[in-house]
Amino acid sequence: MTRIVFGYVYDSLGTNNAINAVQRAMKDFRELGITIKRLRTDNAPEFTTTNWSNKKSYKVKERPFTTFLSRNKIVHETTPIRSPQSNGKIERFHQHYTKLFYFKDKKLNQNELQHFLNQYYYYYNFKRCHSSLQNKSPFQSLKLFTKTSWISS
Repeated sequence: MTRIVFGYVYDSLGTNNAINAVQRAMKDFRELGITIKRLRTDNAPEFTTTNWSNKKSYKVKERPFTTFLSRNKIVHETTPIRSPQSNGKIERFHQHYTKLFYFKDKKLNQNELQHFLNQYYYYYNFKRCHSSLQNKSPFQSLKLFTKTSWISS
């Protein structure tokens, strides 16, 4: 509803890093008065609960990531396979995000990348006006939602 974003840099993909990213996001959003109640991911192995054995059948297997979400009362949604349009907001964000790196002529280490991204997230959350938010920044929209009690604490 507000388009507020946070992001965390890790040196590898994996379930433990995915869980850690959610823990960090829970903390960061909580500081803004937002409780995460639902999380949408793609179908990467660190997130999914379904193992496809062939095209006709599948087997559900509980993963540490989904167990973590369940324990924290967060509903886990996955996007349909090969359908980026079902997650248009984040796909559009990734387009903006990717453009940041076209001018970089050196490879950034993990700390440099996180620092660079934090600067962008600050701009995106507090300064950039979004037409979908009536030309307000995500933080300005959050303040409006807070005043109307649309955010649960």
